[in-house]
Amino acid sequence: MQRPTVSILIPALGLAVALGCATGSSSPAAGLTPWNQARATEIARQLSAAADAWQLAVRRENDEQLGSGTAEEGYRLTHEAQVVSEQARSLAGHLEAGEGREQTLDPFRSLKEVMDDAQEDQERSELDQPTIAAWAKLTGLMHQIKPYYEN
Repeated sequence: MQRPTVSILIPALGLAVALGCATGSSSPAAGLTPWNQARATEIARQLSAAADAWQLAVRRENDEQLGSGTAEEGYRLTHEAQVVSEQARSLAGHLEAGEGREQTLDPFRSLKEVMDDAQEDQERSELDQPTIAAWAKLTGLMHQIKPYYEN
């Protein structure tokens, strides 16, 4: 029996790799928590309410000279709190309207990005306990919804 030559094996190997790549990871949801519209919507509602509570806490603290940070830090965190609240409300609204994972991926990513920025600014500020607790609740809910969108 003759063995296949190397010139035949290399293209065949390339085809196998290409097919494996095309079929193995083409699904953007691969490795994610299985989509549950009702659960994602409920978490997003809670996330929106928690974002509003955090925004209120940041505003109250800013009115009292936001910790020991500068006015610029206070303004930035207040602005981020407003954007987080708006983005969380948007995500919840899209999910409540029946939009699924693919349709709500961009609103989720926008919310995550602004929350990442807010996390950095919050760590630089000396905040009081109610503001810290509101942020902890918000991030806890974000961790609950994240597996539906990211690994």
